[in-house]
Amino acid sequence: MNLLASTNVVVVRNELHPELIYLLAETLQEVHGGAGIFQRAGEFPTLADPEFPMAEDARDYYLNGPSFLQRYLPFRMINYAKRVAAILVAVVAIVIPLFAFTPRLYAWLLNLQVAKLYRRLRLVNAQLKNELTAAELAALQTDLENIDQAANVLPMRHSGLFFALLMHIEMTRRRLAERLAALQRLGTAA
Repeated sequence: MNLLASTNVVVVRNELHPELIYLLAETLQEVHGGAGIFQRAGEFPTLADPEFPMAEDARDYYLNGPSFLQRYLPFRMINYAKRVAAILVAVVAIVIPLFAFTPRLYAWLLNLQVAKLYRRLRLVNAQLKNELTAAELAALQTDLENIDQAANVLPMRHSGLFFALLMHIEMTRRRLAERLAALQRLGTAA
């Protein structure tokens, strides 16, 4: 039997919260989605309405069904879950570049420490060029041993910078030993 009548329409305001639209679409589907006296199953609610545009959230619900969060979480928890997900995405977006930058920062700090030790070593080498007494040479030897101890504390024992620094410390140590030996020969000769 054909029946002439207007179709039912559910109209909501534009400012209605999207989660409430989902909830309303779910309720309409559950209550009125089945077959009835005047309708076949699936005729109401429908995606086609010539008079009013369909809300995107309702269209998404009718096409795809409930979202992942709506299937597994209570209604009041969905908003909190979305906020937590947004915060986690923001944290990941910050932490990943930070992990990429951390090794560079570490290498830069180690290079600063090596440069500081090289400055101290240059001062020792510069003082070796002058005429020095035995006490001044002993003070330089103490400075050189302090530089060597500081170099051995650095956590970059297998890098090229570390071995180059040790090589330069050893070269300065030999020069200092030669100067001490020459000074002792002059002292014994006199």
